[in-house]
Amino acid sequence: MVANDDVILSDEEIDVEMFDSDTELSKSAATASRKSRVSYADDTDSDFQSSTSKRAPVPSKRGRGRGRGRGAATASTRKSVDENGEELPKARRGRPPKPKPMDEDGNPIEKPKATRGRKKAVAVKELSDNEDDFDDGEFGKPAKQKRAAKGKARQLTFDEIEIPAKEPTFDPALVRELAERNPDTYWRELATATETTPDSNAELAGRIDFIDEDHPLELLPHSITDQMALTGMALSPDGTLLATFGSSGHVHIWDTDTFECLTTLRDRNEANIDEFFVGQFTPNSEYLIVGGKLKDRKRWSEADEDNHIMPCPLKIFNVLTGDVVSRLDGHSEEILCVKSVVYKGENYYVTTSQDGYIRRWHMDSDWVVLLDSKEVTDGVTCMAFTVSFLPNTGNRYFMAATDDHVTLMDLETCLIVQRFDPIYSSYCDCGKFIELVEEPLYQARKPVIAEDEEDTGEAGSSRAAITSLPEPTGPFAYFVTRGVELLDAEDNTVSSRPNTCTLHRLVYPTESDGSFELQEIRRYYHDDYLSNSWLIRLASNGRYILAPTLNGQVFAFSIATGQVTSVLRDHDTIEVRDCKFHPTKNLLFTCSDDGTIKAYRSTVKPKSPETSVEADIEMECSTTVAASEHERAQTSDFDSPQTAAESHFNGLKEGVESLAVRDLDSAVSDPPAPVVTIAVVEENVKQES
Repeated sequence: MVANDDVILSDEEIDVEMFDSDTELSKSAATASRKSRVSYADDTDSDFQSSTSKRAPVPSKRGRGRGRGRGAATASTRKSVDENGEELPKARRGRPPKPKPMDEDGNPIEKPKATRGRKKAVAVKELSDNEDDFDDGEFGKPAKQKRAAKGKARQLTFDEIEIPAKEPTFDPALVRELAERNPDTYWRELATATETTPDSNAELAGRIDFIDEDHPLELLPHSITDQMALTGMALSPDGTLLATFGSSGHVHIWDTDTFECLTTLRDRNEANIDEFFVGQFTPNSEYLIVGGKLKDRKRWSEADEDNHIMPCPLKIFNVLTGDVVSRLDGHSEEILCVKSVVYKGENYYVTTSQDGYIRRWHMDSDWVVLLDSKEVTDGVTCMAFTVSFLPNTGNRYFMAATDDHVTLMDLETCLIVQRFDPIYSSYCDCGKFIELVEEPLYQARKPVIAEDEEDTGEAGSSRAAITSLPEPTGPFAYFVTRGVELLDAEDNTVSSRPNTCTLHRLVYPTESDGSFELQEIRRYYHDDYLSNSWLIRLASNGRYILAPTLNGQVFAFSIATGQVTSVLRDHDTIEVRDCKFHPTKNLLFTCSDDGTIKAYRSTVKPKSPETSVEADIEMECSTTVAASEHERAQTSDFDSPQTAAESHFNGLKEGVESLAVRDLDSAVSDPPAPVVTIAVVEENVKQES
């Protein structure tokens, strides 16, 4: 039974009451959970704060959050007041504000507001004087910004490479005056006729002049050998001593008269492995400066398949005592060339290295004490091989064989004067100035291959692109180079192009700050000339170029004609590294990786009696013909071709008859000789007619 005071609820009202009860239970549970968290935490300022914070908890119904979303604090909890009840400024997060600049009176300095748009023309004109930078309106033209290029960076060419310092000037007048005060003889490898030594045979007196069929080279019997490969030689200034350098770490000094070994030099205090490549005597032959490779005795290099290469020093030996009196450090890899030179009364060494640097060493008057050392500013060269000083420049400028080209450099400033175009596809490892005995015949520099038969009448033939050499515009000097070509891509055993030696003509500028011009005269090559191996040096006596090969041969090219006049085949089938003409004696030296030095002397081939008679007839005939032609020129201004041929024949006949009358006994004892000779002359004249 239900009492009267009781209220009977409907089903809907009962559901609402139950919902409110659940809500209160959830609220009470949430409050208890927050209280439990407050009891175990030191800071409830934010759900993201660390539990190690020492700040006091701030009472909040829902806690503080960083945003105005879920769990954000109310406005009352964010406000802070001071003791007077005034609201304090809100705290900023991050760095504190920078103090405003104040003047001397303590007043804040107002910074000028940035103006929008373009600057006025007056402000722009203060920075530029070019009227093209401004337009006709109120504002100046805005600067155009270049867009950044996309893709791979383009490789710079030689012309685009910026040299750190200003290029040195070449003033012809100053260089001429310098050459007069300091005559240079370092580019000359041969002595003059007055400096040659006397010889009993007039044709063999002095240095070697001819290398041909009539003057063959004779191998001298001697024993100049080493235990390992020989890579270089050096003659003393007076030519009495010959120093040989090799991979054994020894320097042998030989007498050029007896071919006896006078002494052997070696650094006895060196703990690592020495290999000597090059060397140079001092002017008084008291010291010998040597360079090459220094290898670590206790470290192996897998890349080189040899002992690890250490920084390579220059070592100066005392020739008499054999001691190392000085050591010059500066190159990090093998030293490939060393030259001693006197410039303006000061002594210098110039060295090249496989590390790509060319270094100048300023030495004291004794050539032993180092005063200073400086590198030639380059930054591009990978390998530097040889140097040769320009003639008639007072030893200030020199040409260096670098990479696949040659570079002209200044010894005084250690800067690059000019780079020239590549000569070979791989390396140009040798270059030297020479003094020619006779002018060479010009050869087309770049032959053009004719693909169509209509061009030349024959497929695959070549035609010259340049037919004549331009006349030089100023003083010039001859320069010869050799190089290495890239190997064939198929088997990497054959060079992609034939190996050649090249004769150039370096034309000096006639105006200040002018450019040098390197003109190619001709190339010397042969089908059997295989020299695709670097670190091989040339030699020349002004008439021939001696070019070693990689198979034990030495080719003698005639500079004038380009023909091969002789081939030396006395070394083993391995690289011949160097060859030297003796400046005053009838001697030629060659060294090879087979560990031997070969010495040659020039001889005169004996003439047979028939050859002597023919030579005398030819000389007499030429004299008579010249006299008759001169007489005919005096009597007649013009002759027809038939009259000229008859006059030429009559002159030859008179020459033979005069020779026969002058030597009657010889003509009677051997009558067919003059008759046959006249018959041959008649036949030649008929063919010319």
